Amino acid sequence: MFRHLAFLCAVALPGLIDAQAPAGATRSNPEIVTSGSGVVKVKPDHATLTVAVVTRATSAAEAGRLNVSRILPVIAALKRQRLPDSAIVSTGYTVSIERDPLGRAPVLADAPQTYVARNAIRVSLLDLEMLGQLVDTALSAGASEIANISFASSQAVDARQRAIVAAVRAARVDAEAAAAAAGGVLGALIEVSLLPEYGVAGGRAADYYQFSIAAAATPLMPSDVSVNVQARVRFAFTPRP
Repeated sequence: MFRHLAFLCAVALPGLIDAQAPAGATRSNPEIVTSGSGVVKVKPDHATLTVAVVTRATSAAEAGRLNVSRILPVIAALKRQRLPDSAIVSTGYTVSIERDPLGRAPVLADAPQTYVARNAIRVSLLDLEMLGQLVDTALSAGASEIANISFASSQAVDARQRAIVAAVRAARVDAEAAAAAAGGVLGALIEVSLLPEYGVAGGRAADYYQFSIAAAATPLMPSDVSVNVQARVRFAFTPRP
């Protein structure tokens, strides 16, 4: 479950030049600095996904009007899945001239222009067993895109505490080994720093879906949520007589 990923050890002994000592260490107070990593994986228990409707027309107003006529049935269909109003929120709305793959719009005055309207909503889901059904419902109701399906866990805070313990222990084990190899022992702990402040990597089922509806619900299998912590520790070093 835990994997030690990073190792940094610096030992400053009396007699070494100052440039070899870590920050804060001097000839009279040598230090050992190490780092360790802790990774805890937990099962996800909720998910979020983006549902978008994209429409095209020869005018911006018409593209927007068509978008409204298609997004409203999608929202209504999602609400019929017993989702609370707070679980469905708008995340972006744009109307723009459609451009070619190089990002260029038509340059000729008489060239036809196509306007694209995109309305995106984010959906939060607490019952992961409904995820495939929710995707199919949105698509069958008129959604153009399903994107950014991600998973999270309500146990992430507890998992972070366990990852911190693992990271600090790994760093201390390396520090003890380094101290012994340098002919001394660890002294008092000087500093512990944790990076990142809150490292949680949510599992992802997919980034993008746009397909026809099958008879059975679309199978989406969530991956574990990884909580990652790196700890950097500084100890005083005491040489043996």
